[in-house]
Formats: sequence, structure tokens, C-alpha cells
Amino acid sequence: MSSGEGLEVADAILKMEVSDRAARAAELRLDDPEVLLSVTELLRTRIESDPARIGDDARFFFGFVRDSAEPIGHFDEREYFLGELAMISGTSCRVLFHRDDARRWFARAEVHFVLTENGTANLARLAYQKLALAVEERRFDEVLEAAPMWAAAFQKLHMNEGALKCLFLEANVYRETGQMTDSIEVTKRICAEAERIGHTKLLAMALGNLTQFVRLQGDLKQALAYAQQALPLLQQTQNRISLAKLRWSVGDISRELGNQAEALESYRAALRESEEIGTRGDSAAIHLVIADLLLDAGLDRQAEWEVRAALPIIDEEQMVPEGFAALGLLRESLRRRQIDRGALRELHGYFPQG
Repeated sequence: MSSGEGLEVADAILKMEVSDRAARAAELRLDDPEVLLSVTELLRTRIESDPARIGDDARFFFGFVRDSAEPIGHFDEREYFLGELAMISGTSCRVLFHRDDARRWFARAEVHFVLTENGTANLARLAYQKLALAVEERRFDEVLEAAPMWAAAFQKLHMNEGALKCLFLEANVYRETGQMTDSIEVTKRICAEAERIGHTKLLAMALGNLTQFVRLQGDLKQALAYAQQALPLLQQTQNRISLAKLRWSVGDISRELGNQAEALESYRAALRESEEIGTRGDSAAIHLVIADLLLDAGLDRQAEWEVRAALPIIDEEQMVPEGFAALGLLRESLRRRQIDRGALRELHGYFPQG
């Protein structure tokens, strides 16, 4: 089976219902290494478009490969595929704010990767995912120490994409800790290198991040210019996660420019995108941003609806445990039918935007 044929077969399999795949496993050759190789490739490339669905698919194939009585390849292919599928599942959990699940899947991936003969590159990719999780859990000192070391390791392994992705983490930590000049400098380096090696996906993500970072420095005109560059590239690469964040950033810019209606439109577009792809953490955060905007407009009851839409998501997904006090104050203010603006903004601050 050629690579192109494998991708066609894998695409057809991924379009099927899970029950149909299981019933037709032998016919579909689900234990064929070429089929599994194409499946994992498609899952990796599609995770930004539909993380919830990709996570479900990865878990189905992980269970199938683990439980299959048939041999998978001739050497360590079974261990490789189990590691790859566990890492994809963990990545989807991380993106969807299911952090405990992400850690469990990353641990499974590590166990299987160490049993492969040449697992160094795969363990390096797994290390990046663990660092990304550390950013989201605000373990910033850990990231600032480890990210440059892993970037150098990726360079030695001739894995340019991994090195650049470590720089993304470094830039995000600088942003979160208020070091905006450093954050922008690192992100511009990413843009230059991504453009040099022709990596459109990373270039689009970096331009989207620059939109946020430059806005925070107050240069709204330049931020909009970066957003206009990023938008078609994100659409081209079907990176819906970053696209939702870009629309969110454009909403922030419009709001700061005093264009409240345009801001609300951008926030609503970002919310629709995040709801469709299942990034519930972003959905909850955007509800809170919209509530704050509506309070500015004197629409207190509509703002209350937005807060009430966010709180069940925060509870169900057990998000922002560090914001427990602010969450309690906000919930109490809802009971009094008068939203605590300070608690609202403090709670929103615990959600990463990028």
C-alpha cells in the first residue's frame, strides 16, 4: 500500500462510526501497520480542527491495538502505535482542559515509547506536550528552565518544528508573567524561522500570538495588521483552535477601539468556533468576556445569562481551581442579582488565551 493509498483508506475509516469500525476490523485491515501509520498521521494533523472527535478516535484505536490478538508488524510497531495513540489522546485532553486525563495518557505514552528501539524523538515530542501542560497549569519557572533545553535537544535531533514549538511555550510564559517585550521578540523569531522553513501552520499560529501580544502593549493598529495576516493562514491550515483565539483577540482590539458592536460580533464568532470544536475552557472564558462587555453597555440581565452559561462548564470540567475564591464571590453575587465585576475579571484572568 502506497502512502497516498494508506491516507485514503485511513480517511474512509475515520469517517465511519466507531461501531462500524469494530464490526469490520478484519475487512478494514485495522491491524495493518500501513493503515495505522496513516491513521495516526491524520489524527495528528487534525487535532486543532476537532480535538474532541480526534481524542475519541485515538482512544478507539489505542484499545484496538492493545487488545488485538493479531501481530502488529514484525518488531516494535505495536508499542510505537500504542505510544503515538496515547500521546494523541493526551493532547486532545490537554486542549480540552482535561488535565488529569492528559497526565494519565502521557504516562501511558511514555511507557510504550521507551519500549521502542529508537524512541528518542518520540519521547522528545512527548516532553513538549508535558511542557505545554505545565504552561496551562502555570508552572512557569519549570517551563522557562526546560523549554530552552528541549529546544536545543530538538535542534540536535534535526526536529525544527519541535524546537519552534518550545519557543512558543517560552513566549507564552513571558506574556503570562508580564514580560511582553521578551514575548514579542521570541515570537518574531518564530515567525522568521517558520517562514524560512516554509512551515505555514506554525507561522499562522505565531502571527495569531503576535496579535495578542502587540495588543497588550497597546499598538492596536499593528495588532490588527498581524490578525489580517494570520486569518487566511489559519483558515488554510484548518487550525480552528487558534482561529477561535484570533477572533477573540480581534474582539478585544475592537473593544479597546470603542467598537462595542464589532467586539461583540467577534466574541460571538469565537464562542461559536470554540463550542463547535469542544474547547470548553475557551467557551467559558469567552462567556465571561461577553458578560463584562454587556455590563459596560448597561445590559446587566444579559450579562447574567452569560455568567450563568459559563459557571456550569467551569464546575463540570473542574477548571481554574486556583480561582476558587473568585468563583465563590461571583456565584454569591449572582444570587444577589448584582454581578461582582472584580470577581468576574479575576476569574477570567485564570483562563489562558493562547
